[in-house]
Order: sequence, then structure tokens, then C-alpha cells
Amino acid sequence: MNDANLIEKVRQYVYAHIGTFHESRLNSLRNLELKQLLKRKNPYLFRAKKYSRCF
Repeated sequence: MNDANLIEKVRQYVYAHIGTFHESRLNSLRNLELKQLLKRKNPYLFRAKKYSRCF
């Protein structure tokens, strides 16, 4: 199998499945609530507060 053929097969696969991938991501964002989001640990917030690790 040559490189051009492989690239074309990959391109076709991605084109056929990209909608499903993005739909699942959008569904998870639609179901996300602010309360759930605020409960998650944010390592950047800990760094801003000068903590060396998340507790």
C-alpha cells in the first residue's frame, strides 16, 4: 500500500466518523452542569495559589 492510498483511506475514515465524534463531545457538554464543573480539581488554580500539588 503506497502512502497516497493510505492517506486517502485515512481521510475517508475521518470524514465518515467525525460527526459521531463531535456529537458525543457536544452531548457531554450539554449535560454538564456548573456545580459538576466547579467540583473538579483545577491544577492551574493550585499553581496560581502557589501550591505545589493538588490535594
